[in-house]
Amino acid sequence: MPRDLQHIALADLKVSKLNVRKHGAKDIASLAASIAAIGVIQPLLVRKNCAGFDVVAGQRRYLAARKLAAAEHPHADPLPCMVLAVDDDAAAIGASLAENVERLPMDEMDQYEAFARLRTKGLDEAGIASHFGVSEQIVKRRLALAKLDPDIRRLYRAGEIDAASLRLLTLATKERQKAWLALATDPEQEPPPS
Repeated sequence: MPRDLQHIALADLKVSKLNVRKHGAKDIASLAASIAAIGVIQPLLVRKNCAGFDVVAGQRRYLAARKLAAAEHPHADPLPCMVLAVDDDAAAIGASLAENVERLPMDEMDQYEAFARLRTKGLDEAGIASHFGVSEQIVKRRLALAKLDPDIRRLYRAGEIDAASLRLLTLATKERQKAWLALATDPEQEPPPS
């Protein structure tokens, strides 16, 4: 499916009826904050229609940009778009589905590592929150993962600890974390409650 990268004015874009995302598009506040901070970093997938372009994938980015454009933000218009060279509805639906299915949010540890790198570059919690379009409370919670024993972080990466347990363990003292690890890694013991 050949594509062509173009920067297209918001006025020439509209959401396609073929876009597979039907729910969750209204929750764009954090995405709008991210776009305001660093711009749109992933192009929308669009296809030509007689009056402009239909957004096949990237509805949330489009809506967030419209919100920013209403506030006259410079990162909002025009938007980077990959123009699909296809008139086939099935191919357009497939492209929309592929983009939406394959997109996974960052897990807690990836967020922690990214936030910690920004911390070493001199950003405070408010600056990090603004950069990622999240609340300062989320930044504080993720940075609290630094308090965890490295073995706990390894168990999380190995899929042996879920995210809820990981967050709870940030509240434990080093001694309690060691005791929890001893129970969690001892084959003779019942796994500790999460």
